[in-house]
Amino acid sequence: MKNEVEIKIITLGASGVGKTSLIKRIKFGTFAEKNEATLGVDYFVVKKKYQNKNIMILLKYQDTNGLESMQGIIPQQYIRDSQIVLLVFSNINTLNEVINRWYSFYKENANIDKSKFILIGNKKDIFGDEKEEIERQGSQFAEEIDAHFITCSAKSADNMDNLERYILTEAKKFIDENEKKIVDKLKLNNINRIDTKKKLNNEKKNCC
Repeated sequence: MKNEVEIKIITLGASGVGKTSLIKRIKFGTFAEKNEATLGVDYFVVKKKYQNKNIMILLKYQDTNGLESMQGIIPQQYIRDSQIVLLVFSNINTLNEVINRWYSFYKENANIDKSKFILIGNKKDIFGDEKEEIERQGSQFAEEIDAHFITCSAKSADNMDNLERYILTEAKKFIDENEKKIVDKLKLNNINRIDTKKKLNNEKKNCC
């Protein structure tokens, strides 16, 4: 297919919250009990067809290391160019890390007005007694930053379908909005050309 559009998605969150597992569940439909620690940034591309526009969407997942010592080596271009940001946590402590560190890290390195945030509570199958507090604090923080909040489990696949659908929906919105901007710009340029032509014709009439 000739028409391909790339949508860049970055995962941010503490080490061990399951960022890699989430992406691999989306990409391969499987779960591995153990994954090697991500060094810097890894890439996974998932292709989805946008039927209405006959476009192939390339969802480029950028998987990052969650260790604080590694935070500085995440290339800034991956931060700046990301359109969808997955803020991932797995318990109250790692949710606080998202709130106090990872969201601020992204905000300092990118234009948040051009990004869509999805707050993901992974490992919901082992939330245990923290479940209600995770739901409460997660919903509150998501509302504060205008993010979509979802809990799921990469291990059991619980609610993963909904997460995938939401990511794809947001990707389509980016494509639609970009097309609208291009159309609006063409219309504006056409109007300006018509106005310029009218102005030149009027000047010719007045001078003769």
